Amino acid sequence: MRLIFLYFVIVFLWVGELPGQGEKTAIDFYNKGVEYYNARNYELAIASYSTCIEKDPAYIKAYYNRGNCSLNIQQYDKAISDFKKTISLDPDFSKAYLYQGYAHLMKGDYDSSIQILSKAIDKDPGLSKSYIHRGTAYMKSGIPDKAITDLTTAITKGEHSYATFLNRAICKVKINDDAGALADFSAAADLKPDQYVTSFEKAKIYLRLQKYHEAIAELSVALRKNPSDADLYHYRGYAKLMLEDNASALTDYNLCLQIDPNHKQGLKNKALLSFKIGKFDDAAQDYTNLLKTDSNNAELYMLRGTCYLQSEDYDKALRDFSDAINHKSDFAEAYFNRANAYTKLLDPKKACSDIKECVRLGYGPARAHVNSVCN
Repeated sequence: MRLIFLYFVIVFLWVGELPGQGEKTAIDFYNKGVEYYNARNYELAIASYSTCIEKDPAYIKAYYNRGNCSLNIQQYDKAISDFKKTISLDPDFSKAYLYQGYAHLMKGDYDSSIQILSKAIDKDPGLSKSYIHRGTAYMKSGIPDKAITDLTTAITKGEHSYATFLNRAICKVKINDDAGALADFSAAADLKPDQYVTSFEKAKIYLRLQKYHEAIAELSVALRKNPSDADLYHYRGYAKLMLEDNASALTDYNLCLQIDPNHKQGLKNKALLSFKIGKFDDAAQDYTNLLKTDSNNAELYMLRGTCYLQSEDYDKALRDFSDAINHKSDFAEAYFNRANAYTKLLDPKKACSDIKECVRLGYGPARAHVNSVCN
């Protein structure tokens, strides 16, 4: 599932007094830093603010602005240091707490982020971005209910952004508020109609609720916006499979695999569908492709062996069932199918041995066949 960070580091920078004549003062370097910042030349802005601070170590605005420059170039530790210095010079500077908390959020230090952003809110409850960032930190910490509370507060304060609604929707999914999540995904989609993620996430909810027609509709919308995403075809194929629209489902699985030939779940579901509709050779090939990247998977050998068994290629079936058992010695279903292959190859002694092993392993269907196989 996708998690969206909210990036709000475009801030109002203080503009100092106009420089006077003669030797350059701290104010001169400060104003030059503002000029560089507005031009998004953050490295030169940092250099100017640093010279300003050398001339006047108590120049609070230079620390604050330099911290925001460091945020923009993702130097979070330096940003945190400057915001700490800002707060030491002015303990009531709410925005310094806000951006320090944001820097901790971007570092992945969610506990510190929550603690510092809480101080920002104490200093200025109207600072809506503090609720957004703290809500994101709660979300990343796996505390969706508190995240929802903060993001809701931000929305009521006018922060109607795509990411805010999207993150709240993701949190609502976590607490099984499907109706609320669907509403928030729709609100996010209204704000950014070109984004396919919202339709994809809504489709996942509909799939879980077994509302397959709704899921297909959302996935089709997502595919119009992003036709190169293999996952979208895979999920739509699954929804169609659940509606027994086998031909259309197979088309979607093929499209999925055209984009990503190694799509594991797409290969597996296509193989199951091909087997279901009697295309045993196609199913066997899909399992062969899966085995190229998962050669120790006993279940894949067993499933491919079943395809060979159905297409009456008993020697290949026998080899696959044996490989399945070699990788998983107590694989009762593989013993059962190998007994079937031995029977087809007219080797009743080995068939009897395998069917008895099935019974010993507690495989229920085997009991009904012991007498017929062993006699």
